[in-house]
Amino acid sequence: MLPTQLYFILGGVLALAGLILFADSLVRILHSTDNLTQIVVPGEEDLPLMPNLTYTIFFETKSVVNGRVYSTTESANGLTCMVISRTSGNKIDTRSPAMNTTYSLSDREGRSMLEFVTDEAGVYNIDCEYKNGSEGTQMVIAVGSGVDQKLVSAIGRGLASFFGGVILGVGIIVKGYKLRKRQA
Repeated sequence: MLPTQLYFILGGVLALAGLILFADSLVRILHSTDNLTQIVVPGEEDLPLMPNLTYTIFFETKSVVNGRVYSTTESANGLTCMVISRTSGNKIDTRSPAMNTTYSLSDREGRSMLEFVTDEAGVYNIDCEYKNGSEGTQMVIAVGSGVDQKLVSAIGRGLASFFGGVILGVGIIVKGYKLRKRQA
């Protein structure tokens, strides 16, 4: 085997590995909202949550829950959410999210609306109603932890894999090609 052939093989392997890792990152991005629990509001639901984690409440403008399609162009103005620990009975403070996160994946679109931090492991009641008990459009919220970190991590990993593996692989192939031309 000629030494220049090793450049082609190594470059091809690195480029292929970069593409495979990039594809894996795309799959991770597409599934980054899988762990979110959807709740049709106005309404409430009890969720088992882990301690000392920041949970985000997303307002989904497009989603499917139990086979029903929800799509709204309205804002969530007037919708208030309360989070109460069923274990301790404590009301958990909600706040504006530290990071504005949006997603548009397959049949779901959403944006971060509120966040809260759990004190203890246990069941938490999430109750979202319109102010003053007024009737409003049924819409969907989704609750979960770590979505923004998963998205940022998967995007960063995907870009690094693609550009790192592919560019390095192509660079090695070009170097092998130049060496072969000099030897000829």
